[in-house]
Amino acid sequence: MKKIAIALIVLSVGFSNVSGQNNIGIFVGGGFTDLRMITDSSEFNKEINKTEFKLAKAYHGGFNFENILIERKLYLMFGIHAKSSGFSSHNDSVFFFIHNVHIPLEVKYKYFFSRRGEAYVYVSGGPYIAASYKGIKFDQYAIDQFLTDTTYMSPMFSPKIKFGKEFGDDIEPLDVGLNLGAGFGYNYLQIGYNFGFGIRNMIPSQTFEEFYEEGEFHDKIRNMYHTLTVGFYFSNK
Repeated sequence: MKKIAIALIVLSVGFSNVSGQNNIGIFVGGGFTDLRMITDSSEFNKEINKTEFKLAKAYHGGFNFENILIERKLYLMFGIHAKSSGFSSHNDSVFFFIHNVHIPLEVKYKYFFSRRGEAYVYVSGGPYIAASYKGIKFDQYAIDQFLTDTTYMSPMFSPKIKFGKEFGDDIEPLDVGLNLGAGFGYNYLQIGYNFGFGIRNMIPSQTFEEFYEEGEFHDKIRNMYHTLTVGFYFSNK
């Protein structure tokens, strides 16, 4: 994890040193996010993800820096994004809503429709690292179940999500995954679709290890994103 973070920082410094060879853009958008449970049973996976982990609304915005490898064809894109994650369940009576700093590093290929034309389509893909810094949670179903016992109500139902690796934390603070994108651009405007999925287990590691050692807990939970964005680039090289 530390090596990935260091590599991304080094790359961002590199981008700033070659700003003359960059397409710099700003974008906003939104879509849906989800948490996906992965267990040893494919049938259980389908059932639990259909009933308990449902899509929640998400926002997505930030800056992209396209370093030109081959002009009007191939780019190395570095981004600094604000992006939400989470899930909803039981008609929104249960939900997690998490704010993240999302840093992707992608290879981007553009196909221009003519040699001097301004219209193009693109595809992109590459890894990302995301850090969660704030979040809220709500579980009306659990509140109703434990309403008669208020001894531990305050810590149990605190609306603030607790990030960490220890038993009792809600979710891991760092995520690593892969982004895939596609879209259309004309002159300085760009419309894009992004699909992202995490490869890191978001269950706090101490919780996972304690249950796993006892042979009772093999589940993993990973992030997933679908977003549409509209962007403006200050150049179209």
